[in-house]
Amino acid sequence: MAAATASRTVEDVLRAGGFTRFHRRIVLLTGFAWTFVAFEIINISFVLSAVFTDFGIPSDSLAYFAITSATLVGSFLGSLILGRISDTRGRRQVFLGSILWYSVFTALTALSWDAYSLFSLRLLAGLGLGGMLVVDPAILSEFLPPQFRGRFMVLLDFFWPVGFLVAILFWWVFIIQGVTVAGIASWRVLFVVAAFPAFIAFVARLTIPESPFFYARQGRLQESADVLSRISNTPVDPATLAREQVVPRAPLRSLFQGRLARRSVVTLVVWTALNFSYYGLFLTLPFDLSVASQFSDVGLLAAFFIVSAVAQFPGYLASMILVERWGRKRTLGLFLILGGVSGLAFATASEIVVLFASLAFVSFFNLGAWGAVYAYTPELFPTQYRATGFGLGETVGKITAIFASPLFFVIYTATGGVLVPLAVIAVVMAVGGLFLAAVGPETKGQTFQ
Repeated sequence: MAAATASRTVEDVLRAGGFTRFHRRIVLLTGFAWTFVAFEIINISFVLSAVFTDFGIPSDSLAYFAITSATLVGSFLGSLILGRISDTRGRRQVFLGSILWYSVFTALTALSWDAYSLFSLRLLAGLGLGGMLVVDPAILSEFLPPQFRGRFMVLLDFFWPVGFLVAILFWWVFIIQGVTVAGIASWRVLFVVAAFPAFIAFVARLTIPESPFFYARQGRLQESADVLSRISNTPVDPATLAREQVVPRAPLRSLFQGRLARRSVVTLVVWTALNFSYYGLFLTLPFDLSVASQFSDVGLLAAFFIVSAVAQFPGYLASMILVERWGRKRTLGLFLILGGVSGLAFATASEIVVLFASLAFVSFFNLGAWGAVYAYTPELFPTQYRATGFGLGETVGKITAIFASPLFFVIYTATGGVLVPLAVIAVVMAVGGLFLAAVGPETKGQTFQ
């Protein structure tokens, strides 16, 4: 019998195997975790009023806005540290460890005794979220067959507004209804309860193997073949597998030289506008509405939050369709511009109907823009620069997100109201879209030369 030759890549095997039961499970497990990423980032802004009441801290102090950014600070650090570990030591370690870390420190948040301890514990929980932000999409993409990869990677974003809705549900049950256990403050019970599903997700993740791409890049072809056999339910001979080549990341300075310079500037501007508008608005939304007399009815306030969350689903769907039919640049630019216009309407609204409609449109266009930017950014750069270029957008975006909420407070304090800071958020979003429309290249169906 002739010896087998190394003629197939991991990608070839995944393509031939198609979409299997294993893929359904990994999509659900990563999506479940994505729900908690969104939940965690949004949830703290819902519970701070109750926490600060216990601690005797004014809700309009800088501490409010600093603590809403604590998770983002931890997420930024976690992405940098754990992303590197996942590249060098394997995806699975971070895939398991990040959600367990998040679960533990979310539960420990219930023990907070002042604003400083709350900030520290939220920052530590954010480290786990940062790990999930980088490793969950990476490991999912390395398990999926290429012919299904795009649609299921976009599907991952659909779990984000689910997390928003879960945060609203927890806020209603524990903060508004005041559900408690053994006389413990309801916000403390909330954090313990929130940690439990994340721990269950950790247990479920124990069944997920290491990425076959990681094994193949390390030359561990037998282990790669074992994982591929499990994924496809078909035996894979390791002798037929070729070792994966690792494309090194280009230095950051190369992104701002020659033909890449314009694309890098577009990346910086768009990611800054998108992160500033999303986190500036949604992390401060409960505070914004607390100063609006129309929302003295808590039931109306809950309905408002739900409408803003539900509007995100069709935004993602519209983006998924338009980026393929109309183009990446056009879709992203239009959604940013119309999101800015909607945001300005929200900032200046005085009627309850206008407030509802305008924020629904802001949610639709802003989250739709998030879907488009994930399709657009990787296509701006050739293969050897792609990871570095996308990392540039992610890094600048996280830094922007960290400072969005405190900057909102500074503008609010200087102007004495929410009108100007909300208007600034809207203008930044629209300007980002206009800049993209004027300067950015279209990437749909094009190959970078």
